[in-house]
Amino acid sequence: MKRNERIVMKKIIGIVVLAVLAVSVGVIFFVGRGPKPQYPYIHSGPEKSNPKSLIEKQNLIKDIDYYVALIESAHGDPFRQVTRESFIAKAEELKDSIRLLQDDKISLIRCYYYLQELAAFLQDEHTRIRFSDKWRKTIDKLFPLIIRIFKEKVYVLEDLGQAAIPQYAELISIDDKPLKEIMSETRKFVNVTLLHYKWQIAERNFDTWLQTYFNLRPPWNVTYRINNEEKTVEVAGISSEGFTEKTKKDEHYSESLFSVGGETIPLLNIPRFFYPDRLAYNKFMDDFFQKYKDKSYMVIDLRHNPGGDGRWGFFVLDYFMESPYLTIKRFDFKISKEFSDIVWYNQHMTYYNKRIPRFLWWLPWLKSIEDDYWLDKVLQAKIGEYAEEHSTYRNPDPNKVKFKGKTYLLVSHYTNSAAVVFSAIFKHHKLGTIVGQETGGRETFTSDPIIIEMPNSALRAVIPVAILALPGRNPDRGVLPDIEVEYTFEDYVSNRDLDLEKVKTLILKDISENSN
Repeated sequence: MKRNERIVMKKIIGIVVLAVLAVSVGVIFFVGRGPKPQYPYIHSGPEKSNPKSLIEKQNLIKDIDYYVALIESAHGDPFRQVTRESFIAKAEELKDSIRLLQDDKISLIRCYYYLQELAAFLQDEHTRIRFSDKWRKTIDKLFPLIIRIFKEKVYVLEDLGQAAIPQYAELISIDDKPLKEIMSETRKFVNVTLLHYKWQIAERNFDTWLQTYFNLRPPWNVTYRINNEEKTVEVAGISSEGFTEKTKKDEHYSESLFSVGGETIPLLNIPRFFYPDRLAYNKFMDDFFQKYKDKSYMVIDLRHNPGGDGRWGFFVLDYFMESPYLTIKRFDFKISKEFSDIVWYNQHMTYYNKRIPRFLWWLPWLKSIEDDYWLDKVLQAKIGEYAEEHSTYRNPDPNKVKFKGKTYLLVSHYTNSAAVVFSAIFKHHKLGTIVGQETGGRETFTSDPIIIEMPNSALRAVIPVAILALPGRNPDRGVLPDIEVEYTFEDYVSNRDLDLEKVKTLILKDISENSN
């Protein structure tokens, strides 16, 4: 009888186990993961596409107050360049100017400029109000002149239209508005500290400011100066498609060779640190360094590299490193409610994408399965504290060939972001000689921005929550070259490559000294 009872009990247990499994399978495959997690700080859906839509000016004032509080609570390092008192005073100044407006409502695009002026006041390159791509699509025709700013003057680098304005003609006015006024008035929207970086931002945003801030629309009457003679021409706009086609550049990594003193020198050009095919990039670099591993000299060109993903730069640095090397001196995340909420959102999205049922998300053991050291560190920190990480080292790939020759790194004011990371590590570890101009980005900067929607205008603020310090001694400067090369206006007009000319001189001198 007891034996029969045991058999019955085993059957009951088996049935219960099968039932639990069936319910679990049903939950996963029929009930599913539950609804997709929603990003906690965007509530209005897609960005508003009409920049002319109106907002009550009192609501804009409320958004300014919200933004000030948000900066204080969530920003990783808000008052590094300005004081808290001056920032609050700037907010009050903007609110007073809004109250003086005659109309009770203000267009969304003007709201953007008020908030961007406040964001830019912090002089932090990753702190801004996002200019919607949908707004750009409302601009029917684009300004066809590519500009270059040199010593506060604005020159035509290229005329993509039909006006045939000569290259390097100086722009004097547009629709009778002097260029000096245009540049002066828009500087308040530029959110960086280094002067050469400010010029970059102005070059990049010139058309947007011209049409959406000054409301100067095509066709434009453009006055320019060439050979001490001023001329005025009508300049028609160009379609977005035409602009894109004419400004398309070959941004692919490449190799070339040049000769100095009987030596053939390989030059590696990396225009950015991110490409669709990572395997192809890795193979190219492996082949390049394998091919030239025994060369006496090498040049790496990052002068037009705006950045990307720092890991793509580390992949190249590994060819020079045989032991663990310092990549970051300091990487601190400020913990705020907003950042914590977004961290949890990202974690829940991980569970959702792995099809883990929602009712399991809150189990303590589930987070431990992920085994994310940094996630634990962030979530354990208290609001207002920093989750700190110091002296991050990278172990280089021991299987890579190691280049032993002399290396020259070319940098410029247009070397930014991940390319600055590469340059700072290169300089700190004395991997070679850096030639060119100070990089655009600083050695210490804020990073890892979160997106927060303003409650009334629905404009979206980009707020960095981390402080990232690269190896280096000049936290408020870009990476400084070992040998600075200064260009004159005539050098630009003559299309001279003074940086490479300098490298050739250095190599020739080294060859001569070694031969004696």
